[in-house]
Amino acid sequence: MRQLLHVIQLFPYSVPHSTLRLCFPSTSSLHSHSHPQSLDEAVDSFTRMLSMRPPPSIIQFTKILGSLAKTNHFPTAISLFQQLQARGITPNLFTLSIVINCCCGMGRMALAFSVLAKIFRMGFQPDTVTLNTLIKGLCLGGKVEKALHLHERMLDQGFRFNEVTYGTLINGLCKTGHTAAAIQVLRKIPLYGIVPNVVMYSSIIDSLCKDTLVSEAIHLYLEMLAKGISPDVITYTTIVDGLCLVGQLKEAIDLLNHMMLKNIIPNVCTYSTLIDGLCKKGRIKDAENVFAIMIKKGVKPEVVIYNSLMDGYCLVNEVDKAKYVFSTMAQSRVSPDVWSYNIMINGLCKSKLVDDALNIFEDMCCKNLFPDLVTYNTLIDGLLKSRRIDDALELLQKMHDEGHHSADLVTFNTLIDGLCKNGRIKDAKEIFEHPSTKVYNLDTWTYNIMIGAFCKEGLLDEALSYLSKMKDNGCLPDVVTYGITISALLEKGEKIKAEKLVHEMISKGLAI
Repeated sequence: MRQLLHVIQLFPYSVPHSTLRLCFPSTSSLHSHSHPQSLDEAVDSFTRMLSMRPPPSIIQFTKILGSLAKTNHFPTAISLFQQLQARGITPNLFTLSIVINCCCGMGRMALAFSVLAKIFRMGFQPDTVTLNTLIKGLCLGGKVEKALHLHERMLDQGFRFNEVTYGTLINGLCKTGHTAAAIQVLRKIPLYGIVPNVVMYSSIIDSLCKDTLVSEAIHLYLEMLAKGISPDVITYTTIVDGLCLVGQLKEAIDLLNHMMLKNIIPNVCTYSTLIDGLCKKGRIKDAENVFAIMIKKGVKPEVVIYNSLMDGYCLVNEVDKAKYVFSTMAQSRVSPDVWSYNIMINGLCKSKLVDDALNIFEDMCCKNLFPDLVTYNTLIDGLLKSRRIDDALELLQKMHDEGHHSADLVTFNTLIDGLCKNGRIKDAKEIFEHPSTKVYNLDTWTYNIMIGAFCKEGLLDEALSYLSKMKDNGCLPDVVTYGITISALLEKGEKIKAEKLVHEMISKGLAI
C-alpha cells in the first residue's frame, strides 16, 4: 500500500486530500450549462436521497453519478460527489472511478490523481478502465510523457494494461510528433502479452505520412499484412493522402483499386483526398475518373470535393468547366462555402473575367456568406490588373466600411503594385509614406515594388533612397532588390555605384 501511495505522491499532479473539496464548484453554478429536464431530475433525486435517514446504499448514488458522467455533465457529477463526501457517505471503487472519469473529461488532472490517491488510501485497487481513463486524460492534455511515466510506474507495481491503453499511448505520441517513440511502444507491447491491432498501426502510419515519410508508412502497412492484421478504410485513406503529398499519384490510384478489390469500401474522405491530390498536380482527367467512380459507388460528394475540382480546372485554365461544377453543386444539394467562391473569383480574375468575378462576389453576399480577406485581396488584385483602379479603391473602401476585415500587408502590397504598374507611382509613393502604413510590418516585397517602379522610370535617386530607407527600417534587401537596382544603374552608366552594390551584395552572402 505504501508503495502505491508513493507512486501517486511522486506524480506531479498530486493534490493534498484536504484541497479536494475546495476545488469543486457548487451545484448552483452548473445548471445553466446543462439539459434542464434530465439534469434537474438527476440532481433532485440525488438531493432527496441525501436527506433520507438512513440514506440509500452508495450503489444508488453511484448510478446517478454514472448517468451524469455518460451524458457529459462532469461538473455536476463532481459537485454532487462533494455533497456525498460532506455527508460522510463512503464511496466505493465504482463511485471514485466515475469521479476520475469526470475529472479527466474536464481536463482537471490534478483532481483526478487526488481521487486516485484516495482509492489507494481506502485499500482499493483501480481497474484497467480507470487507469486507461487517466492515461487518455493526460494524452488529450498533451502530457504524453507523464502518461508514459504513469504506465511505467503502474507496471512496476504489478498492474497490467490492455490494447486500449497502448492504442491511447501510441495515438498520443503520434499526435505530439513523437512517432519514433510510438514505434518503440508498438515493438514493445508483445512483451506484455498484447497483440498490436489495426488502430495502433493506423495511428503510426498516419503520423509517418503527415511527416512525408511515406516509404516507412508503406513498410508498416506491409508488416500489417504479413502479420494478418487487415488494414481498414482509415489505414488506406491515410496512405492515399501520404502518397498524394509526395506526388506518387499513380501509386495512390493503384491503392484505391486494391482497396476495392479487397472489398474495403472507400469513404468520402478517401475520394476527397485522392481527388484533391490529383487536381493539385493538374491531373484533371484522372480526378474526373475518380469522381465518376465515387458517384457510381453511391458516395455523396461534399463541398470540399467540388472545391478541389473547381480549383483543378482553374489551375489548367479551364475556368468554364469550373463554372459548370460550381453551378452543379446546387443541383446536388451541396451549398458552396466561402472557399468555393474564393476559388471561382480567383479563377475568373486570372482569366481576366473580372466582371464575372464581381457577379460571383455579389451572389456570395446575397447568400449571406461573408467574404473573407482572401476574397477582397483577390478581387482588388484582379481589378488593378485590369486597370480598373477606381473600382479597386471603391472595393477597398467597401471592405473598410463593412468592418468585416481590415486590410493586411497583402492588400497593401497588392495596391502599391497595382498603382505602380498602372503608372501611378506618385499615388503609390504617397500611400507608402502615409503615417497609417506604420501599422504594417513592411517587408522586402513592399520595398522591391517601389524600388522596381522607380528604376523602371529612371528615378535612380529615389530608388537608392528607398534602398537606404529599407536598411534603416531593418528590412533586408534580397537578390531581387540588388538585381533591380544594379541593372538600372548600369543602364544609366553609373558603374561605380553599381559595383559598390555588387560588393555589398557579395559581402552579405547573396548569389549574383
